[in-house]
Amino acid sequence: MTLRQPYGVVAAIIPWNVPVYFFINKVAPAIAAGNTVVIKSSEKAPLTSARVAHLIQRAGFPPGVINVLSGHGNISGSALAHHMDVRLITFTGSGRTGRLIQKAAANSNLKNVIFELGGKSPTVIFPDADLEKAAKETAYSIQWNSGQVCMANSRIYVHASIADHFISLFKGSFQFVAMGDPTKPGVNHGPQADETQFNIVKRYIELGKQDGELILGGNEVQGHKGYFIPPTVFTNTPESSQIMKDEVFGPVTNINVFETEAEVIKMVNSSEFGLYAAVYTRDVNRAMRFATSMEAGTVGINCTSPTGAFDMPFGGYKASGVGREGIHHSLDHYLETKTVHLKVEGL
Repeated sequence: MTLRQPYGVVAAIIPWNVPVYFFINKVAPAIAAGNTVVIKSSEKAPLTSARVAHLIQRAGFPPGVINVLSGHGNISGSALAHHMDVRLITFTGSGRTGRLIQKAAANSNLKNVIFELGGKSPTVIFPDADLEKAAKETAYSIQWNSGQVCMANSRIYVHASIADHFISLFKGSFQFVAMGDPTKPGVNHGPQADETQFNIVKRYIELGKQDGELILGGNEVQGHKGYFIPPTVFTNTPESSQIMKDEVFGPVTNINVFETEAEVIKMVNSSEFGLYAAVYTRDVNRAMRFATSMEAGTVGINCTSPTGAFDMPFGGYKASGVGREGIHHSLDHYLETKTVHLKVEGL
């Protein structure tokens, strides 16, 4: 017979950009599978997890089932990654930190890992697509949460025959944002998380100016106090440019043109990341060719990130992660598999 049994102690390390979602997405399946959890919040966003912990206590969970830890990654996170009693660790964040956690896991008790790491998510636009829809949705993808999302459309590839028209539509959707305090009604574009993140995005914008053509944004925001980055668009940026390869994590995108399917597939797959990709076309056969050819854990056809479904697996190819999360797939990862041979004597 085959048994599925919980690991025991599971550690979870979550990022600052969507903390409530990641808290629930990691803790719920882990405890449903019978594990206990130690979850570390980001030092940039500790209060959300602390509030959820308070609600968990009020709901009557037994002490020790869900444990919330605050602190910096190089101290609190490292302690979890190295701990000999932690049997599995799940992490969402940067590839650099993921590599450090994987090394710590290997050097300690060889604990299993589930990673959802960075992205440089591409979208491909063909001439037969609904261009207004494609422009609106790709603009929202990179602008949502001020671009601080791992699956944001930071690379957009447009067929040469429609490039000028699409870029005009895209700029029209992307440039008019309500900037300010994101907790206030009507505001849809908040600041970067902190000064460090703000300076990182600004540095990439300066790199983009050296290699590509800036057609929108890229300037200092006037009239707002805070770490605001305006919607920024580059075109004709070489694929070898750092801004085309690295995850910027801000409202910055690059639009390049292509002529053939083979050419654009090569560009799409040239990234070390493979989290989310999308294609806009009315040709079903072409759509399925791209769905199978794009090296990404999730592919949207005539839709793009943040489109998703809780009952579908989510995770990345290549440097974008290890394993999958989602209702069914998370339960699978939080359970060990045991084979039992039963020999019955005397029959």
